[in-house]
Formats: sequence, C-alpha cells, structure tokens
Amino acid sequence: MIEIIGVFATILAVTGVLANNRRLRWCFIVWMVSNSLTAGIHAYAGIWSLLVRDVIFLALAVEGWRMWKKKEK
Repeated sequence: MIEIIGVFATILAVTGVLANNRRLRWCFIVWMVSNSLTAGIHAYAGIWSLLVRDVIFLALAVEGWRMWKKKEK
C-alpha cells in the first residue's frame, strides 16, 4: 500500500511541476496533496529528515498559493 501511495504522490508532484510551468495556480493544491502523502510515508517509515523536507515543501506550497492569489487581484 505504501508503494501505491508513493507512486500516486510522484505522479501528483510531476503534474504539479507541469502545471507550474504553465503558470496554473492549482499546481500548489496538487503539491499540497503530494507533500502530505509523502510526509505520511516518511513519518510511517521513520525517515525524519525527509519528513521535515516534506513539511517545508508543504508550507512553501501554501505560501505559493497565497502569493499567486494576491497577484490575481
């Protein structure tokens, strides 16, 4: 099951990059989901350094979502 979640998270991360390349704001939502999934995987596996990275990436995705919203106004 962990492997399936990891594959899904990877697909979402790549989708987020492709959306970002096209300047589509929803890329941040996709990254939030992807980062949350990988954070869960890394917490379950006890890989704390990667969990910290995932939490940082999640926070950056939230900030990106907020910043792009301000630019749309």
